[in-house]
Amino acid sequence: MSMQIVSLHSLSCPYSDREGVISLRKLWRDRLHPAFAAVLAALMAASMMQALPKAAGAAGETAGEDGVYRIAALGDSLAAGYEYGMEKQANPVAYGFVERVWEQALFRGFKAEYVNYGIIGLRTEGLEKLLARAERGEGSGPEDLLAEGQEAFVDPRISSLVGDGAAVRRNIESADLILIQVGGNDLAAYIQMLGSGQTDEADAWLEGMLDRILASLETSIRTIHRINPDALVVIGDQYSPVPKNIMDQQVPYYEKLQDAVKQTTGKLEELSARFAAEGRDVRVAYSASRFVGRELTYTKVLAAYLNKETDIHPNQNGYDAMGRAFAEAVWGDYREPSPREEGVPITIFVNGKELKPGNEKPLVRNNFTFLVLRDIAAALKADLAWDNKTKSATFTLSGRKVVLTPGSAVMMVNGEPRTIPAPPFTEGGRTYVPLGALSDALGFDVVYRNTLKTAFING
Repeated sequence: MSMQIVSLHSLSCPYSDREGVISLRKLWRDRLHPAFAAVLAALMAASMMQALPKAAGAAGETAGEDGVYRIAALGDSLAAGYEYGMEKQANPVAYGFVERVWEQALFRGFKAEYVNYGIIGLRTEGLEKLLARAERGEGSGPEDLLAEGQEAFVDPRISSLVGDGAAVRRNIESADLILIQVGGNDLAAYIQMLGSGQTDEADAWLEGMLDRILASLETSIRTIHRINPDALVVIGDQYSPVPKNIMDQQVPYYEKLQDAVKQTTGKLEELSARFAAEGRDVRVAYSASRFVGRELTYTKVLAAYLNKETDIHPNQNGYDAMGRAFAEAVWGDYREPSPREEGVPITIFVNGKELKPGNEKPLVRNNFTFLVLRDIAAALKADLAWDNKTKSATFTLSGRKVVLTPGSAVMMVNGEPRTIPAPPFTEGGRTYVPLGALSDALGFDVVYRNTLKTAFING
């Protein structure tokens, strides 16, 4: 699904030194310092999003009764996974914290699905409205989700994303895990006020706004609990994108922003404790502290300004930090593949355990992964029989029977022929069979993540 490029505003960048190189110090003093007042408004920068898997479950850290772990994400552009420059790519694919949490479920051996309802520019009041409408089975359009004082959305996906209220309700109702990231758009005015020197007014405004954010989030989560009382809810805190220094120029309100971040996190902890007292599991994902001192390496704030644009969204480092925070809130740790040996093209996990290749390493041919017969049988815990007469291999597991023949693009699954795009082959006296096709035929869920160069076989 592609999105129309919408430009909110841009900053001119007229300052340069004698060699024509932009003077960061002068740029910061004369343009960027006051311009941070408008930065958070750029949360509504346009993006292009991938079509995401559907979702549906009931539990939290474990999967539902059908063995599928389902995740639903709600919130603003951070939930959507927007990254600066995405709208300029031909076929961009979001890889934000939501996708990383989904990968973490795969690492743990779950068949996992997710749906992402991240809306660019959404505020807490808009989320509250979205959930109230979904509870009634009503769909939402852009005009339905505007917060007080908000004029419009730039996200053209809203109607297609949440227009089917019954589907939104079903996905929330069946989710094991619900991720929420929202609030940054609500706080934009605080930076604007600090940037204009209205410190006292800003502090009073912040106190009132944080109370309103907390009340709105509580209402939203209570709506979620009415729809799905068993889901684990994890809500992320808010990082500040503003660095302490640009060159040798200090941001005068840096500490004020950090204090605001801590206040926001404290409010979320207060909300979590309130639900815990009622026996509800609502957790906080601590992303904000990971950005402190790393604002310029975890976001593309500076890169955007140097392109005469504004942006405060995370880069891949930032989304990785957020993904770790959310995963740790759910499972207590963050998993990654082991370093691959030389000559091993991908990592393979089977039911949450990393497959250590023997003497015969996996092969990748035409983007398909192949393993030696006995290695794949052992990994899947399937029985293997070789028929020397027909030169075919038979795998059996849990009542399923799959027969593959080297060189044949047709395999037999419980006696029925099934065409496969990558036939088995023999090389160096070893027979290699397609990992994905065989695993799927035996009833496993097969997911390959190019982001990790890792295949997940779960079932």
